[in-house]
Amino acid sequence: MVVGGGAVAERKIEMLLDFGAAAVIIALELTPRLQALAADGLVEHAAGVYMPGMLEEAFLVIAATDDQETNKAISSEARRLGILVNVVDDPELCTFFVPAVVRRGDFVISISTSGKSPALARRVREELESRFGPEYGELADLLGELREEMKAKHPDPADRNRALARILDSGAPDLLAQGRRDEAIERARKCI
Repeated sequence: MVVGGGAVAERKIEMLLDFGAAAVIIALELTPRLQALAADGLVEHAAGVYMPGMLEEAFLVIAATDDQETNKAISSEARRLGILVNVVDDPELCTFFVPAVVRRGDFVISISTSGKSPALARRVREELESRFGPEYGELADLLGELREEMKAKHPDPADRNRALARILDSGAPDLLAQGRRDEAIERARKCI
């Protein structure tokens, strides 16, 4: 459940959807993007303002309002109900922190400052996004495909780790970045 319908709430909803969550938004007004998500049935919109008792069915809650008293009330209710709660930009009111995330398929990097500096986490995320392109998601897929083959050929974990290091150093990631997947697989298999 996300309380708030602005730009911050939008970012939080997008992240939740990326990880397969079913999300409910409590807000009077929504950004155009959130309106579109609601219209498409990807999120549920409970039009209105937060009222005590609205959190009872939630697994986790993100308070993304610009009203400190509302955020405190949300945190208090969530804690009383034993529900995970994140209050944007107020670590004292949180029981969990939402990391900044770089996602390339199944290759996921998360960055956290434990709520102390979302701006720092965002800056590091932006740097990592430029460093780790879509080929890293493809590389994770490729390594997943070759996992059983590697385990069969190298039952010893130390040998398997050396084979994995050879794959990573082989230029296979560069071939994936160039769209040359078949060559990357062939090169990886030679390293096994």
